[in-house]
Amino acid sequence: MKYVRYLLLIGCLVSGLYFTVDAAVLSLQDAIEIAVYKSNRGEIIEGDLEVARQQYQAERINFYVPDISINGSLPVYSVTENFDYLPGQTDKTQNKYTNMNFDADITLEQSLITGGEFTIRSRLFNREQEFPQVFRLQNDSTFISDVTQINKQGSVDFSFSQPLLKPSQPKNDLKNRRDDMHIAEYVNIEELANLKKEVVEAYFGVLQTELQLSVKKFTTESKLIQKNIDSAKFIDEIISEETWLTSASELIDAELEQFDKEIEHREKIRELAQVLDLEDGETVGTKMPVIANHISNGEKQRLINNYENSIPILKAQLEYDKAERQANFTASSHGLTGTLEANYSLVRGDIEVQDELSTNNTDSWGLSVNFTLPLWDGGAKGAEIKAAKLSSKKSKIEFEKTKKSARSEISSLVNKLDISYNKLQVITKQIELAQNKLDIAKYRMEDGQISRIEFLESEVYFLETQDKYLEELKTYFNTKFDIEGRYIS
Repeated sequence: MKYVRYLLLIGCLVSGLYFTVDAAVLSLQDAIEIAVYKSNRGEIIEGDLEVARQQYQAERINFYVPDISINGSLPVYSVTENFDYLPGQTDKTQNKYTNMNFDADITLEQSLITGGEFTIRSRLFNREQEFPQVFRLQNDSTFISDVTQINKQGSVDFSFSQPLLKPSQPKNDLKNRRDDMHIAEYVNIEELANLKKEVVEAYFGVLQTELQLSVKKFTTESKLIQKNIDSAKFIDEIISEETWLTSASELIDAELEQFDKEIEHREKIRELAQVLDLEDGETVGTKMPVIANHISNGEKQRLINNYENSIPILKAQLEYDKAERQANFTASSHGLTGTLEANYSLVRGDIEVQDELSTNNTDSWGLSVNFTLPLWDGGAKGAEIKAAKLSSKKSKIEFEKTKKSARSEISSLVNKLDISYNKLQVITKQIELAQNKLDIAKYRMEDGQISRIEFLESEVYFLETQDKYLEELKTYFNTKFDIEGRYIS
């Protein structure tokens, strides 16, 4: 009960007595929620994760869902004229050729899990031509007449392409996007934890500089009283001029330190407003944060035992998987490679010339296997493979290093949190003793037993004890968010 009472007392002193700006009081939890959910920094952190998710989703859709497109053009009309010989003619003539074309198709492209690609293309084609043609009569005389030819066709083309002796590029890209998304999820947790720590630093910066500014004010008051006393003694020739000058110099030093602390306090207020993305000139008040629930022994043991599922290990594992996959992909793409290609085309249509209709139906197919064997490239591919393997080896070393240190780091953080909590209990007792000392000093000053300078010493000691409590409380919350940034909630 005493612990809670003294926490409330500290909170009142910090947020009320020494806070002079007329501003809405904001708790630490409220400040963290504003920074995470409403600030630009929080939106950027969430935006980076959303980008990675959408990139993976796009790659996944492209891998499993066919790409369908409609291609075509408006009817194209063209006219060409020339002055040339027609077949069987001995004289040049002025000739005119007209064309009316329309072409459209629907194409479906599907990536295959094997790395190949399957394409279906359905095409409609219409061409209407008008051109001069020489006709010969029975008496061997000739004449020239315009001929109209209409060609209408529809076709369906099937094509299949499969790389041989090398891994699937689409499958490799999809796995990389998936790992990038999971890495982004882990980075998101780490960055949010870091953002919360920034809020803690800014929030406690305001709280502590308020207390420290009060300490400087009391110190300045004490030095002023001492200087006035020494001035009277100097006039009465009780002390030397050197002693009086020392007293005056200490007052000036105290005033300068007070000015510096006021500037620092305003800077801390600005930093808090910046972290929270407040409007220009907008400020918020602060109050003493309270530890809601300290971590239990069972939870501490669970965190330590579950270190293999901590974010540093999971992230290092994914980085290693990506590097190893890239090394294998690069090595497999070197040497003898090939491509299997198959196609089939079905064409149906007719050709109409001067009202005479004839069919134009064709079926065609093809099958080919192509191989490529690089003979010499100056060692470029070998260097690329070596670089990929070295990158994979480096990622493996980083993974093993992270795995070895993860348990001790988690254990250290948990112990640090526990120690910090216990220190807060001890400092709370110190605050209680400092409060009792201050009450006694106040009574003795009012009774004339001690001077105000001695009373101010007790006041300063009380505030410095509170500042020590705030410093340890800041350490507690920073450690808590360090642990939070290492596990998926």
